Amino acid sequence: MQKFWQVSFSLAACYGAVVIGMSAAISHLFSHSLDSRAFAALLSSTAVLAFQTLALLVLSQWQLQRVTAPSGLVARLWPLLVAFGFHFGLWLFVYTVWAGIFTLPMHFFLFVPVGGQLLLVSWLLLAVTPWIRK
Repeated sequence: MQKFWQVSFSLAACYGAVVIGMSAAISHLFSHSLDSRAFAALLSSTAVLAFQTLALLVLSQWQLQRVTAPSGLVARLWPLLVAFGFHFGLWLFVYTVWAGIFTLPMHFFLFVPVGGQLLLVSWLLLAVTPWIRK
């Protein structure tokens, strides 16, 4: 049963990376090439994937914690690395996008792709989390 929850958690984390990648593709590729109906369907399906990803992560993590508790140094520090990547990536990505839209201070447009890449990497690091030896 533990293997199932490990696979579920890893797949959900990969879905998170897909959501980040699809968000970039929606912004840069599809916003000009799709008609409004197809664009709306793409946006809503990506939102559904994002919400279901979070639900799967919570459920899988909850089940994994019932089975094991991390004891090694790497097992304890890995989630901190992932969380830092998420926080920093979100600030670089989301704030920079919003700063450009709403003319907020400290708008450094070049940080947007760095933040997006950091979010992608953080999701993929999260996918590895349940496989770290306890």
